Amino acid sequence: MALLIGVALLAGISGGILSAAVWARNTIRAQDDAAAAHVATTYAIPGDCAAGDLDVTFTSPDSISSGSSMTLNVTVNNNGSEACLLDLGGEHVGALITSGGQTVWQSTVCPFTPTSRRLLVAPGDAAAATIIWDGNVASSQCAPAATASGTVTPTATDAATGEASAEATETPTADATAEGSDGVASGEAQETQDAQDAEDAAGQAPASAAGDAASAGTYRVRIQLDGADLTEDRVFVIE
Repeated sequence: MALLIGVALLAGISGGILSAAVWARNTIRAQDDAAAAHVATTYAIPGDCAAGDLDVTFTSPDSISSGSSMTLNVTVNNNGSEACLLDLGGEHVGALITSGGQTVWQSTVCPFTPTSRRLLVAPGDAAAATIIWDGNVASSQCAPAATASGTVTPTATDAATGEASAEATETPTADATAEGSDGVASGEAQETQDAQDAEDAAGQAPASAAGDAASAGTYRVRIQLDGADLTEDRVFVIE
C-alpha cells in the first residue's frame, strides 16, 4: 500500500514539473511571437514650413511721430497637417516698409538678433516674433543713407567741414568792405544761421544701421519670410 502511495506521489510531482515546463515554454513562445509581430513606427523628419500652410498676422500702430520707433508683433500659425520647422530669426522673418513704390526700410538687410531661431511648430500651434523699426531710413550698408526723397542731410562732421572750408576760402573784397550796415547785418545773420545749423547737426547722434528719420507722409508695411510676402500691405502714417 505504501508503495502505491509513493508511486502516486512521484507521478504527481513529475506531472507538475512537466506541466510547469510546458507552460513556461508556451509563455516564452507567445512573447517571442508578440515581439516578432511588433513593427516600429517611423516618423518623418520635419521639413520647412510651406508658405501656403502659414497664417500670418501682425499688429502695428496706425500712426507714429517722425523719428519715433514702431513695434511690429508678428504671429505665425501653422495651418498645415504636419509639424514643420520655421525660422523666425532676423535673417529670415522681416518687415518691409515702402512709400510711393520706394523701399524705405527692410529689417533683413541689417537683421536683428538672433539672426536664426529655428522652431518646430505643431499643426494648429503658433510662433511669435517682434520686429522694431527705429523710424529711420536704412541703407544696404547698415549706415546713414539717403532719405525716402533721395536727399541726404549732412552729418555733424559734414557740416563742420563745409563751414571750415567756407571760412578758409572767403576773402573780403573792396566792394564787400564798402558795403553798408545792411550788408554787414545780413552777413552776420547768415553766420549765425550757419553756426546754429552746425550745432543742430552736432546734436544728432548717428543711429546704427539707419540714416535720417523718415519724413511725414503715408507708408506701407508688410511681413516677409525669406523674401516672400506673407501678408498684405498695411498703411500707416508718420506725422
